[in-house]
Amino acid sequence: MPVSGKSHAFVWTLAPTGAAVVLLAQLIAASRIGLLPFDRSFAAGADGEWLTLMATVTGLAAITSTLGGLVASRLLSGTPARLGLVMLVAAAGLSSAPYLRRLAADAHDVSLAIGGPANSVTVALAIGLALGAVTATAIRLPDRRPVTAGLLVTAAGIWALAAASTHLAVAVPPLGLPTDQFRTQHMAHLGGWFPLPAALWMLIGAASAFAARSRAASRSAVLISGVLGAFLVSLSYFTAWPSEPYGDHITVQSQGLAYATMLVGGALFGSVPASVGLTPPESRAAQAGP
Repeated sequence: MPVSGKSHAFVWTLAPTGAAVVLLAQLIAASRIGLLPFDRSFAAGADGEWLTLMATVTGLAAITSTLGGLVASRLLSGTPARLGLVMLVAAAGLSSAPYLRRLAADAHDVSLAIGGPANSVTVALAIGLALGAVTATAIRLPDRRPVTAGLLVTAAGIWALAAASTHLAVAVPPLGLPTDQFRTQHMAHLGGWFPLPAALWMLIGAASAFAARSRAASRSAVLISGVLGAFLVSLSYFTAWPSEPYGDHITVQSQGLAYATMLVGGALFGSVPASVGLTPPESRAAQAGP
C-alpha cells in the first residue's frame, strides 16, 4: 500500500538502505561459505571459474535489486516516484563494491578479468543491479505481490543449494548452473537428457509458483513468478563475458544458451502445475460468500 505525507522521506531512506544491507549480507555470507572463492589462482585450467564468480555476483545483485525494486515500488504512488525509487534502490547496491574489490584483490593469475580483478567484479555488480532495476520496472502486473513472493522463494532456494553444497561430496553448482570444474568432474556421471540444473530449477520453479498462487490473479502471473529467478540467473551468466573470445568455457560461452534453456525450461516445467485450475482472488472471495 502506498504511503503518503511525511512517510515519503522515510521510504526514500529505508528502501535503499535495506536493499544495500541485504545485498552486502548475502555477499559476505557467500564469501564465508565458499560460494565466492576469490583467494586462489585462476591460471589456465581454472580461468573459467573467474567467469562463474562474476556471474554469481551478477546473479545475487540482480535478484536482490529486483526484489528491492518490487517491494519499494509498492510503497509510493505515481510512476515517476516509483521509477526513481527503484533506481535509487539499485544504485544503493553499489555500496557493496568496496567489499568485493577487497576480495578480488586476493585473486591471482586472472586472465579473463576486464580491467583487472577489482574493476571486473565492480562491473559484474553494476550489471546485476541494473538488470534488477530494469526487471522490476518492466513487470507491469496489477499486483506485484505474487511475483515478489515467488522471487523470495527462489532466493531461498538458491541459498538452500549453496548451503547443501557445503555438505555434499558432489558440490551443488553455484546458482544452479554448472561451473567448468563441476562440468568436467561430475556431469559425465549425471547422464541422460535431464541433467541436474534442470532438475534443481524445476523444484525451485515449482516452489516459487506455488508461493505466488494464492495471490495471483492469472496463470501468467504464476508462471512469471516461477520462471523469473531462472531468467535472471541465465542473464547473469550471459553477461560474464571475458575481454576476448574464449569459446571453450561453455558455462557462459558457446553453449550458454543450452544451459539457460535448461534453467528456464526446468523452472517453467515446475511452475505449470501451480497454474492449473487457478481461480482468481475475486472469484475465490465471491465463492466464499459474505
